[in-house]
Amino acid sequence: MYGPPSPAAALRMFCLPYAGKGASLYRPWWEGSDRRIEFVPVQLPGRENRFRESLVHDLRELVASLAADIAPHTKRPYALFGYCMGASIAFELAHQLSHLTGHRPQHLVVAGGTPPHLQRAVSSERQRTDEELMTELRRLGGTPVAALDDERLLAFALPVLRADWSVVDGYTYRPTPALDVPITVLGSTDDPDVPTDELRQWGHHTNADTRVHVFPGDHFFVDRFPEEVRGLLVSELTAEPADAAHRLPAHGTTPERAARYDHGIAEALEASGPRALGGIDTNAWGAALHDLDAAALMAMTRAVTGAVDGPSVDGLAERLQVAPRHRWLLDRWVASLLAEGYVVRRDGALVATNQAGPQPADDNRVSSACATLGYGDELRDFFLRCNGNLSLLLQDKLTVQELWFKGGGFAVAESTYRDNPMAHYLNAALAVAVVHHVRNRAGSTPVHVLELGAGIGATTSTLLPMLADTGVELRYVFSDISPVFLKAARERYADFPFVEFELIDINGGNGSSTPPADVVLSANVLHNALDTGATLALLRRMTADDGMLAFVESSREHYQLMASMLFMLSGADGRSRPGSADFRATENRVCLTQTEWHEQLRRAGFTPTATVPDAKRDPAAVLEQYLYVAFPEIPQTSSPETPEPTRRAL
Repeated sequence: MYGPPSPAAALRMFCLPYAGKGASLYRPWWEGSDRRIEFVPVQLPGRENRFRESLVHDLRELVASLAADIAPHTKRPYALFGYCMGASIAFELAHQLSHLTGHRPQHLVVAGGTPPHLQRAVSSERQRTDEELMTELRRLGGTPVAALDDERLLAFALPVLRADWSVVDGYTYRPTPALDVPITVLGSTDDPDVPTDELRQWGHHTNADTRVHVFPGDHFFVDRFPEEVRGLLVSELTAEPADAAHRLPAHGTTPERAARYDHGIAEALEASGPRALGGIDTNAWGAALHDLDAAALMAMTRAVTGAVDGPSVDGLAERLQVAPRHRWLLDRWVASLLAEGYVVRRDGALVATNQAGPQPADDNRVSSACATLGYGDELRDFFLRCNGNLSLLLQDKLTVQELWFKGGGFAVAESTYRDNPMAHYLNAALAVAVVHHVRNRAGSTPVHVLELGAGIGATTSTLLPMLADTGVELRYVFSDISPVFLKAARERYADFPFVEFELIDINGGNGSSTPPADVVLSANVLHNALDTGATLALLRRMTADDGMLAFVESSREHYQLMASMLFMLSGADGRSRPGSADFRATENRVCLTQTEWHEQLRRAGFTPTATVPDAKRDPAAVLEQYLYVAFPEIPQTSSPETPEPTRRAL
């Protein structure tokens, strides 16, 4: 290491280099360390200031030596960063240090590294020749031509490279329990060894969150963008942990106010959801979800196999006649099928593996899974129709809206968002949060509630009778982007005189002209944001300083959704699709993880206060659909009147 770590730093990040490099790679980061994070470059034996020591040719021997050196410095919070070969070392170190010291790292960051279970060991007994090493360097890129032609430099560099490649070639992953540590994965668009569709598979090795960031360029993107990568690391490591988001006040919020809002609300919400399930056993939901996803993957396999695609997906899209607006979905499918082992590339074509099976068996799995999850016949039939027509959907010869609004009605939408156990759970929890806050605001007349993207009124229908029973004077704005939904809602809620109707676009095309609301809520809407940060900033302006934001969102795009509902998010008529203007664009994804929602809320000026269901205690969390409750941050110079604690409102 570059000297002993500083005792003043709040967190230390031990940084491990890629093959052939030394600790000097991270010297600029070390020099720029501050009291938040100290970057500690780790020097491997046989290079730079340790050049007199013997080179190590075995990864586990190297990890054991490094663990002994680092262990005394793990009593304070620490994290690990590894680049390429360093990613494998950092991964094994995370396990070794946790076992050796009892102190697990707060974060693991891997860059340009293949997930351990995908690495294939080759014989390390035959060392690579100079010519083979030079060929490999040229293939990877990033090494200046002048350096490759400098014989004196190569005389020092090649022995180190040879030893390091022996470390890589001889590494065999031994299955171990997943880490309880968040993993951030960094990759690049043109890395010849680590394709972007493999990066998310690092998530198999943690029970915590996995986040993926993709940089432009080749394997040596950290060399090309050192300050950008360092800035990203600072952002990742200083973000508040997801499981602490409901306990700790955010920077800029008065501690008294945060504590009073926090008091009891998480417990109240966690009780309300299970109550709404009425004793339904949710332990079987995980297996049912697996069956739904397996059937969807098989449907995707049938749609894409046999079509020659060459070295990229371009030829496949042309052969399948995929509509341009759905090309992003095809990319997601191919990446998922390869990652899950349903297809392999062979002679320029996608070929199904032995996981393939007949469609009737898959249809039976869908029906059985939907019954277990409590999904109605309408939603089950929608999934089956989508699975059976994926080619037509890709070609835009059939739109998913035709299947969703079959017969011109809302039956499938109602089955999805209102009439199933998880919908009951989340709508009930959302209603509890809103009603408690409305009661706390009694006296602020009238209490203003704004629902965004209210659609078919799945949440509204649960909430309005409960609000009416409070006796509080109300102004409830039912809003949506579609006049069709507003027209239907005017008829459906005619018996609630306090309800108004307004066209509002969360992407800023139009917005509420009324003053900030005491409560802003939505269900399955905010993922439609083109730019999550911009939309949450808009919502912050829509929310009163002593108001509340509550919303329901899915945090994972299950494969059955990728084969059905995500078709609706392909931009039609030249419109952009959700996420196209924020960090989701590089991964062609729509949903945000729980950690990402917490981070984005804080950046927009909210304090995340409760998230249910609890992923560690509630089996219902296997569906990864959550209710998020957050309150606006208030500068410490202000001292607004605060509502009574939520528990007292109960």
